[in-house]
Amino acid sequence: MARLVRLLAFILLVVALAPEASAAAPPPSLPGRVHLPIETHLSVRLLNITRLEETKGEISARVEYTQGWKDPNQAFDPLAAGVYRHDYFGEEAESKIAAIWTPDVTIANQIGEPRSRSVALSISADGTISLIRQLDADFRISVDLAAFPFDRQNLDFVFTAPRYSASDVIFVVNDRDREVSAISDQISISDWRPERLSFALTQFYGWNAKPFVRATVTATVSREWPRYLLRIFIPFAAVVSVSLFILWAPEKVKVDHAGITYSALLALAALSFTFESSFPGSMSVNSPIAFMISLGYFYLVLTLLVHLGLQHAEFPAVRRNIYLIEEIHRSVRFTLPAIFTLICICSVVRSLS
Repeated sequence: MARLVRLLAFILLVVALAPEASAAAPPPSLPGRVHLPIETHLSVRLLNITRLEETKGEISARVEYTQGWKDPNQAFDPLAAGVYRHDYFGEEAESKIAAIWTPDVTIANQIGEPRSRSVALSISADGTISLIRQLDADFRISVDLAAFPFDRQNLDFVFTAPRYSASDVIFVVNDRDREVSAISDQISISDWRPERLSFALTQFYGWNAKPFVRATVTATVSREWPRYLLRIFIPFAAVVSVSLFILWAPEKVKVDHAGITYSALLALAALSFTFESSFPGSMSVNSPIAFMISLGYFYLVLTLLVHLGLQHAEFPAVRRNIYLIEEIHRSVRFTLPAIFTLICICSVVRSLS
């Protein structure tokens, strides 16, 4: 009985340690007869972007990336084989990949498993290998809404070879790789326009303080800001136009200027909440529209105070010049709206630069 208990305990111990042993398994050995580090060419094509959520910092995209390297161990005689290149697709490619060495390039900021994936592998007679992977997945990105709705976002895709340090594998991006890389002219997300694709090669330190090479592919997209004129700026201009009525209304028109101003202030507050719910994150940063709404509160109150001051306040200089108030009022009618409009325009131009 005691032997049986010890045997069961041993079996349980082996089962418990098995995952740890597999997790600690060393990476596949590098191919022989090659110069280190192995140069891995990288080209990327961004085929589509189907979702962009600024507040979550996530996008859904279809990405195709090609890895290219040279392994003399995979070279063959084209005359004996009858072909200069062997091509593999799908499951056949996966089986071949499992049998040879690959840099095992991954996208570091990918979230979870891809919704779909496909793979193709080509091996040339001289040992040049080209591995193409295409996947539809979610990715984590950083978003800056400080210029909303005139913003331009840089969507980063971080490629790494986590199994191999910089002494074993490095990324190479030459002119041909850049020429092959591209971003689709048509993307599925509305209100955005694709612009360009750029590469940046950097070094970082991973486990055991070893240096690793990282290739960051940046897709730049810009927001179609003219589409936001009717949704954002026209309602805002309609609310602040109350100041023109206060300054230009004839004296014979009896108007509750204070009531109109405070109604406009409440309308600005409602606009702020509406913009935040319709465009999350737009009002939580110092974006142009957030700045303009904040300035609008001050502008409406200042307009009301100036108007009431000119109507009811008694200044000593008025007794000496009966036309002074009228001249000041005439000047303020143009000056206050002009200054407010100029500041708003400057905030927009600053965000566009």
